[in-house]
Amino acid sequence: MTTIVDSSVRINEEGALMTLTLNRPEVGNAFSGAMVDALYQTFSDLAGRDDIRVVVLEGAGKHFCSGLDLVDGGWGFNERSVGMLLGVQRRIARLYLAMRRCPQAIIATVQGAAYGGGLSLAAAADLRVADSTAKFCAAYIRIGLTGADMASSYLLPRLVGGSFAAEMMMTGRAYAADAMDKRGFLSHLTDPGEREPAVAALVTDLLATAPLGLRLTKEAVHLGIDSSSMEATMALEDRHQTLLSMTDDAAEAMHAFQERRAPEYKGR
Repeated sequence: MTTIVDSSVRINEEGALMTLTLNRPEVGNAFSGAMVDALYQTFSDLAGRDDIRVVVLEGAGKHFCSGLDLVDGGWGFNERSVGMLLGVQRRIARLYLAMRRCPQAIIATVQGAAYGGGLSLAAAADLRVADSTAKFCAAYIRIGLTGADMASSYLLPRLVGGSFAAEMMMTGRAYAADAMDKRGFLSHLTDPGEREPAVAALVTDLLATAPLGLRLTKEAVHLGIDSSSMEATMALEDRHQTLLSMTDDAAEAMHAFQERRAPEYKGR
């Protein structure tokens, strides 16, 4: 089933998979206000969608997302008041928070430009698959702003390390996909024709897991990254494992293992 929240975002649902397509290819899928609002609303609504377990985020055309549309994005930049600009910042920022809070696993599949807000969009996903055409750039500093924007100063150091993150944000350089892969930013790097099969394989593996187990694993990964200690992280893991061991899906997984068959999960 395909629906359109706004002309700039297409939504397709197939079983437990939702595919979100950024649909402004004529401008490299640059962010308009309507696109950002549609993405925010979709990720926020996913909190109540137990039937959706995996989200694939992609861009139509040659590019993933080239950042903010400064020309025809409907942002109202002509006003240039502090209050207006802060409102725009927070309007965009809530999208990345919604992605982090979204309980589903999110895969960003990247080709061409992932610049500015597009870089942060990929970084806020749980998994990133890119082909060799992809380029990544924290472009904000190139337009006279700080290089730290749209959660980049939080997300990038955790993904590529503090030193390389600082270089990205301070220089505004564009980096090829292989450079980002070597720094650990990507889950998979493919040739251009192999990106979609790689994403499909990831989706298959994710959907083969227990629904509650996948959700709590995402939660544990993100809380673990920010945890103050190994002890606190392990306490969370212990609670999750104890809780899930009492579910019907855990019992089904054990029976399936013993009977040498694929488990049939019910999400309970």
